[in-house]
Amino acid sequence: MQDAQIAQLIDEIRKLDAQAAGKRMELALLLGDRDEARRQMKEMNAQTEARKAALFVRRDMGVH
Repeated sequence: MQDAQIAQLIDEIRKLDAQAAGKRMELALLLGDRDEARRQMKEMNAQTEARKAALFVRRDMGVH
């Protein structure tokens, strides 16, 4: 049970990190900083991919 709780918290943190990167990307675009916007988009995508990968691992292990 504790493993599932840990996995859930990590997933929630990654989701929030992806959302924050999305907001930082929006801000960078408004400020005209395309390089920073690209960096934030990469971070947002990295967090999303990490969440997907962890979901597949949990499913394979039978943890939901």
